[in-house]
Amino acid sequence: MSPKKLPAKPVTELQAKIYLKKAEEFYQSMIEAYRRGRWNSAGLEGIHCAISATDALLGMKAGLRSTGESHAHAAELLRQHIHDERTNQQAGRFAQIIHRKNVVEYDARDFTQAEATGVYKDVDRYFTWVKELL
Repeated sequence: MSPKKLPAKPVTELQAKIYLKKAEEFYQSMIEAYRRGRWNSAGLEGIHCAISATDALLGMKAGLRSTGESHAHAAELLRQHIHDERTNQQAGRFAQIIHRKNVVEYDARDFTQAEATGVYKDVDRYFTWVKELL
């Protein structure tokens, strides 16, 4: 049985490099916000780093990026197109990162230091893996 066709669009190598640049900027902003105790900003910057890093990785390795309504589609695209022994684990980590997006961005409460620390650690591990593959 073939894998489910997920919504995606073609991405050029140049576009993928732009996503990687964005990911790096979000990553640096996450670190800065975390060091300054800005937990909401640290969480959201980290989440956006992971999303852009995923777009860069899929763009460079598969020539596509997810266009699904849910970022969970991107995690499945990773599993389908990125051939590395750590892909399943890292796709799961990406899914955990993006699962926190609604909390930090839309809930009427502050993101806690513990939540920001969790995102920080997960994003650091995920982005390190992406850069190793690129």
